[in-house]
Amino acid sequence: MTWAKGAAMADEGRVARRRAHVRSRILEVARELIEERGIDAVTIDEIADAADIARRSFYLHFASKNDVLVPVARARTKEINARIDRRVAEFDDPARVMATAMRYTLRLFSADPLCSWFVLHSGLPHQRLQEGVGESAMRDAARGVEVGRFQIANQEIVRTLISGAFLAAMSARVEGRIDDGDLDDAVEHILRLLGVSVIDAQELAHEPLPAMRAAPRAVFRSGKAIPRAEAPRR
Repeated sequence: MTWAKGAAMADEGRVARRRAHVRSRILEVARELIEERGIDAVTIDEIADAADIARRSFYLHFASKNDVLVPVARARTKEINARIDRRVAEFDDPARVMATAMRYTLRLFSADPLCSWFVLHSGLPHQRLQEGVGESAMRDAARGVEVGRFQIANQEIVRTLISGAFLAAMSARVEGRIDDGDLDDAVEHILRLLGVSVIDAQELAHEPLPAMRAAPRAVFRSGKAIPRAEAPRR
């Protein structure tokens, strides 16, 4: 390798690192502004000012405000889902795991503007819900089927019905048409759809929810969200 080629590669590496740093900074300040003022109130100019970049530099990284919101909101959604996963990991009964996880998810996603926007308004709702909680939900459902707790004749149909019920309940809660008690009723019916007995479904969907500690927010590195506990020190 010639000296000139090596220098050029080093320059390219520095440029890439600089771009990644600026992108991460944009995502960080966008989240801070949105959490402080709300999604609709924040403008691209304000994000650029807070990130200490020119407006034209913003467009080198993102095509629109929506392009910033999606990764920020996706990270927030996954962050909450990870907290729920940790909270229900102590339960042995797959039905209790599913019931508790759904009750937390419906409450927390509905109450969080970034999560509710991501799931309900940033794209196709069923796809966004799958991105946010799909892996955990499929894992929990598969475990329930494996041990005989859930009775599912047609998994694709049941998954579609549950997703639709979840989205409808979440949308109604965000709009204020139902309360948390109604969310628990929705979870009860979803459990019955999975083959859980009426008595068990009623009990699991309405028992007191265990307390769950708030978790530190994720940080962005190279434009990707990393849980703060895993994030390297600067």
